[in-house]
Amino acid sequence: MKYKTLCLVLAALMTAALLSGCGGKVVALPTVFVHGYSGWGSYDARQAHFPYFGMNAADIEKHLTDGGYDVYMASVGPHSSAWDRACELYAQITGTRTDYGAAHSRMCGHDRYGMDFTGRALIPDFTWDADHPVNLVGHSFGGVTVRLLLDLLVDGAPEETAAAGESASPLFTGGHRGWVHALAILAAPSNGTTAMDVSGGGDAFSSSTAGYDPHLEQFGVTSDASMTEAAAAARMEDFGFYQHYDSALNDMTVDRACAINASIELQPDVYYFCYYGVSTMDENGVQVPTGTMLVQLRSLASAMGAYTGTTPGRFTVGYGDLQQTVSVPRQSIDASWFANDGMVNAVSAYCPYHLDASGAPVFDAHIDADDHTELRPGQWNIYPALKYDHLGILGGTHPPDRIGVENFYDALMQRMTQEP
Repeated sequence: MKYKTLCLVLAALMTAALLSGCGGKVVALPTVFVHGYSGWGSYDARQAHFPYFGMNAADIEKHLTDGGYDVYMASVGPHSSAWDRACELYAQITGTRTDYGAAHSRMCGHDRYGMDFTGRALIPDFTWDADHPVNLVGHSFGGVTVRLLLDLLVDGAPEETAAAGESASPLFTGGHRGWVHALAILAAPSNGTTAMDVSGGGDAFSSSTAGYDPHLEQFGVTSDASMTEAAAAARMEDFGFYQHYDSALNDMTVDRACAINASIELQPDVYYFCYYGVSTMDENGVQVPTGTMLVQLRSLASAMGAYTGTTPGRFTVGYGDLQQTVSVPRQSIDASWFANDGMVNAVSAYCPYHLDASGAPVFDAHIDADDHTELRPGQWNIYPALKYDHLGILGGTHPPDRIGVENFYDALMQRMTQEP
């Protein structure tokens, strides 16, 4: 896999219907939004002049806050693995120092501790526990991040408590059931994306703005006031970041993504919501971009819309002497993977699945939902495909659709903050 090429392509690329809510009692909870690959949040300078959620169309944080919602925009490693991002997200919400885990850090060849959020928690004056839960919203790879965080909160990580003993982060001890009320994923590569297997695309978003922060302190890749996104990529290459395999690009391969899914369980007391987009159409047996797709996404969308093959049946984790290759059942990538939003296949964004011993997909419990669906916890409520491309569900870069995008997030919040 050409990690450097994929990193540069996807970093460039990554940078409506009104859905009404169901009736019920409003649950006034903080809602934490988590960006995707190559994204940013409130700890990043870029957020002030180009909000990730909203982009050119709107400032979703301001819009929802003005509407009475309590919302926050997290900043996790834009290129980091789901594990590292989940640890950072936990530290931001709790206002503590990031602990990536003794066992994980040793295997992946980076420092155990990262950024310290003591005194600058994402949610000021907030005690996070079962009496004070939050809602989580993840776009793209942020969807994988919030799912893994929830799983760690409840089930913990025994290998980390064994390795660190009493110094283990409370995140790894588990037992934190009830800390999350509702969880939503938007255009998430839950089962990986064939963008890892094809090349294409252009320059949907790139930034020469100084002050870019890759949030990779655990790897020794620090930022400064003059750093640009290109400079950060150069430091990552010099350090050999992708040779550590502790990265978003590794986690977004189909084989690795489905293995991650096998370790994540649905929680019976959490309300789950899934939204995804399709911005391609059939043409002679393959999928091609619609006229509404962002121009810079179309090349990649076309390549994904015709790609077939077989997954390697393996993925690599760890670094140096602890590096290992894990074998998994191979999967056939056929026409069912063609439809996409320019970055993520619809079959991946629809519902997470893992593979059983025979290699057959086992989907999480889910239902196809609509405006009249009775919301129940412990299952995915999957709403009909939107005609947004991968950035359009955020607000996109062009053309702006402020009303449509604001309506979408209003409806999302109504659903997440109501209890049947």
